[in-house]
Amino acid sequence: MHHELLAASTLLLGILTGVQAAPSTSPTTLESRTSPQCWYGSAFPANSSWLSFDALFEQWRPQFVAQGDTDDELRIMKDALQTYSEQAGVNPVLTTAMMIQESVGNTCRVCGDNGASCGLLQVRGAPNDCANKPHPCPESSIRKAIQCGTVGCDGAYGTNIKNCVASEGNNWGAVARCYNTGSVTDPSDLRVAQWGDPRYVQLVANILLGADYSKLDELGGILCGF
Repeated sequence: MHHELLAASTLLLGILTGVQAAPSTSPTTLESRTSPQCWYGSAFPANSSWLSFDALFEQWRPQFVAQGDTDDELRIMKDALQTYSEQAGVNPVLTTAMMIQESVGNTCRVCGDNGASCGLLQVRGAPNDCANKPHPCPESSIRKAIQCGTVGCDGAYGTNIKNCVASEGNNWGAVARCYNTGSVTDPSDLRVAQWGDPRYVQLVANILLGADYSKLDELGGILCGF
């Protein structure tokens, strides 16, 4: 959750363009409304522009299935995202976007941070009994993984989404930065990350908007100022 780039993002990296995007306080569309956008400073898409929870989940369902998630696993995952997001005080679509960035929704995702951060939300101390094992993952483990990342659980340590909402309020870009790094280093520039991925907030923002994830490689280079 805190210290390494998501392996799935690395797999999607391609040839970067050589065009430098000019800094701005508002998003810059790269190609069209469904293409990735560059976000600067504290800018983050308004809730009204996010996909609905159902729409985002269904957009990603083919990817979830392709990597091995079963229909039962997805049913459990979706229900747990709804339940624990409500307890954390966030729209489940935000939790879903963060889960996609953390694990691509793979219930058997390998643990990150040298084995320390596990589960769908890559939480330190979350259950690791499904990591890198065949599907399906037991219901209890799926629910626990989402609980740990949203509201916390026994054995987990570090930041969870509920804690970040408590510190950052409804500044959802800052909530995402807080979750990735453990705190918000510079509220005026959500790219600043003492730990974690400087692109994290930008990637979550574009997932929320339904951007073509295969094009997010453009955001990892000079096109958006990274």
